[in-house]
Amino acid sequence: MAVLVFDNPPGDGVNRGIMNKKDIYKFCPLCGGQFVKKRLVANEPERLVCSSCEFVFYLDPKLVACTIAETSNGIVLQRRNKEPKTGQWVLPGGFVDRGETLQEAAKREFFEETGLHTKIHSLLGNYSYPGEANIIIVYKSEIIGGTIRPCHESMSIDEFKKKDIPWDELAFDTTKKALKKYIEES
Repeated sequence: MAVLVFDNPPGDGVNRGIMNKKDIYKFCPLCGGQFVKKRLVANEPERLVCSSCEFVFYLDPKLVACTIAETSNGIVLQRRNKEPKTGQWVLPGGFVDRGETLQEAAKREFFEETGLHTKIHSLLGNYSYPGEANIIIVYKSEIIGGTIRPCHESMSIDEFKKKDIPWDELAFDTTKKALKKYIEES
């Protein structure tokens, strides 16, 4: 039985939106033994190692795929309906599933969150930040069909002319950086 135990119980007010922080995993998913931090190779970071079975638990990054696409009314943005940053605007996107290509994930997530189908044209950029688990890939895409509608993760979906983007209401640095780059290249 796999068991992952967090330092803080759910409902304790700690933001659960950040994944793969080294200090939150306590027990081995294989045997339930307690993790200890060990440096296995010089010049590499400490790893979580099971004190019972010596399983090494690598904290790998999570890939996030997003796309920027425009309707005739403007750039499509999603107003978040969940933490972190509930009520703020983001690029439609989400986590890449195992076995899925980055492009497939970007198109799937855009459709799930907006109801719109896209065709990817090019990579806009990739973004990562020290100490964070997420690596965000952003594509430029063209809308090729569908009907705009929000999903359960969205308060709303809206279209913004470039001059009307709500810069002070954007949830994440990546959203701001990617939109600025997209506008510069348009």
